Amino acid sequence: MYRFVVAIGGLKTASRENWVRLATYSLTADGKAYDSHFHWSQRVRVNRGYTGVTASGCGARACQVQTAGGYPATSSPKKLSGTYTTTGSVLRITWDGNGWEEWTVSEPIAGQLAKLTYRGSSFGATHGYGYGSNAAWSDRASMAEIAAFDHTRLKHDYHLWKTDAGTPYLDEGAGNPFWMTAWQRCSSGRCLGGANSGTDYYLSTANATSTDRRDTIWHWRRALADGRGETCYTGNSHVKPMLQIIDNAGGFHGWVAVEASLNQTSPSQGTSADDIGIFELSEF
Repeated sequence: MYRFVVAIGGLKTASRENWVRLATYSLTADGKAYDSHFHWSQRVRVNRGYTGVTASGCGARACQVQTAGGYPATSSPKKLSGTYTTTGSVLRITWDGNGWEEWTVSEPIAGQLAKLTYRGSSFGATHGYGYGSNAAWSDRASMAEIAAFDHTRLKHDYHLWKTDAGTPYLDEGAGNPFWMTAWQRCSSGRCLGGANSGTDYYLSTANATSTDRRDTIWHWRRALADGRGETCYTGNSHVKPMLQIIDNAGGFHGWVAVEASLNQTSPSQGTSADDIGIFELSEF
């Protein structure tokens, strides 16, 4: 069986119904495909949730880490099934009653790790990232291993829908590290933290007990919290669910991820205060 972590989304500048999906795909030797995923959309307004993981002693303010609504659940709430075919390097997955998607498959580590480069779909997806191996879904890097990893090796490639003075645009970039690379271990053992340029950053598991590939990043400007008289910000922070990229030998190579930072505290701005999109923090 091949197991892929996938971030896919429908992101169009002119739309205010953009959506993202963070998924695991299991492909079996007999041509079957199985998907488990989380889904966020500008059409369905959900508030941020708490992971139950409290960060302390790691360079950021001592706060319980927030993430996108629903992500702390015990398992992925949505499922798809279907079939797949490969033609040369092209992987085509056809979901029962839910259309098809195509990817180009390459091997950044021969025999150890596959990479999916998005080609297209019949259901409105515009961008995607994916990686796969035979590693079990329970294989993951610990927070200690992630803290010890050289994060300057990870490229931050992204497609994010935002607005500027109410005008939508796609913020896109590739090739540079994420804004935080000097992660410090928190006392709980389930999170990392750090601060730079007036922003607090947190990286934690999806909840306080999960042992799967899920992680999440949360970050916000301290000045915004201070302006509300808060230690831990409860406004429109950035919440970014992620899935670890693990090779056949258990090696860690980053994450595929989504941002699902839907507006919950500025009603007058509506969807103009949303940040939604997909990204990867990957060596490849």
